[in-house]
Amino acid sequence: MAQKKLPDFVAGLGDSGRATADLAVVAIDNDAKNFEHLLELCFSQPYPTCMRTSRVIQLFCEKTPEFILPFLDEIIDKIAVSKIAGVKRSFLKVIAESIDFKLVKDNPTLLQISFDWLISSKEPPAIRYYCILIIMKLCSFEPDLKPEFKATLEFIIPEASKGLLNRALKTLKDL
Repeated sequence: MAQKKLPDFVAGLGDSGRATADLAVVAIDNDAKNFEHLLELCFSQPYPTCMRTSRVIQLFCEKTPEFILPFLDEIIDKIAVSKIAGVKRSFLKVIAESIDFKLVKDNPTLLQISFDWLISSKEPPAIRYYCILIIMKLCSFEPDLKPEFKATLEFIIPEASKGLLNRALKTLKDL
């Protein structure tokens, strides 16, 4: 039996448009090998391909987050050293919005990068926004984090963008 050929995601993601990303999501076809291949491209391809493939992973995981679970620890380790904001943002969004936090609550790397990126004015507001969501969810498992988290939010308020400021203030109120 002939082995199924993997889609050429690199050639197919020639632009950053939503329609192109949606076609790539369809090309994954709920196939674990296609998903794993695309995931590898997120961390092996240069910009902008790495960013485009990570967005496809994000869009796919909004509907089927279970595909990412076997790779979650590896992904967290890789985004911790990634220099591409779009790659970090896409995976943080998946983690913050689509993953059951019982599966990541004991990941010290995720906690550390979330705090580090939250306080870094060099990180784009979207990355910092998702870090707030992640830390908030981690606080439900580790209530002892709340004082440090509150202090961190108060620290970023003076220089926060409008959207980040709103998220920080709402989170402080929720805490």
